[in-house]
Amino acid sequence: MHNAVFEKLGINAAYVPLSPEPSELGLAIQGFRAMKFLGANVTIPFKEKVGTFLDGVSEISRFTGSVNTLYWENGIVGGRLLGTTTDPYGALCDLEEHGIHLKGLRVAILGNGGAARAIAFAMLSEGIAGLTIVARSKERGAELADALSSAFPQKAVGHILFGEFGKIREDVDLVLNATSVGMVPNEGLSPLAKEMLSPRFAVCDIVYNPKETRLLREAKAAGCKTIGGSAMLVYQGAKSFEFWFPGKKADVKTMKAAVDFVEEM
Repeated sequence: MHNAVFEKLGINAAYVPLSPEPSELGLAIQGFRAMKFLGANVTIPFKEKVGTFLDGVSEISRFTGSVNTLYWENGIVGGRLLGTTTDPYGALCDLEEHGIHLKGLRVAILGNGGAARAIAFAMLSEGIAGLTIVARSKERGAELADALSSAFPQKAVGHILFGEFGKIREDVDLVLNATSVGMVPNEGLSPLAKEMLSPRFAVCDIVYNPKETRLLREAKAAGCKTIGGSAMLVYQGAKSFEFWFPGKKADVKTMKAAVDFVEEM
């Protein structure tokens, strides 16, 4: 999608995949600086570690401990290398596109990693009525819920274990999967038992490969409104683009068409 939008806008650049060893992340960032790359996206397992090697990170990345976008301050290549996360913007834009307006909703977020922290922070900023963190670890779930409560003292933020989801099943309007469960090559897995799904809430999965996860298939069968991760990928990518090229707007339509083309191959 980035190469498609570069071509459409006449930008002389190429977006390529690079896979450093986790133990060599610092060396990879040194290489980024030395080669004067224009920017980068960062994915699992680097999101929560890369900030250590940068000159600064955004407020939301400081809160979440997660970075998915590297960019040069004010677009000056070779200057200060900064980091932020565009993950939550992708999710929020896609929900709005599907007619799900966050203000006043009761939300359950599955997971407590970097993406969950970022999306939770953004959703609370947008005025959701209440939030429950659903975690595998009681301690990590409590840590995130406490941090969010401190940042948003007027909001109701709770936490439960996955096995306790039944306790809130009837009091949720939106369930969002912010884990990597169900992503290729583990597409046969789902983070939530199908017995816990209810047509009274919508289900959103930020996993975008495969296009329809097991969670979404089972949610659809249960009568839930479902939202997949492909458009989220586009929106967070569009936000990253705007950090890399200050003053330029990403062509979202072109990016969506490129993603759809790949998915149909």
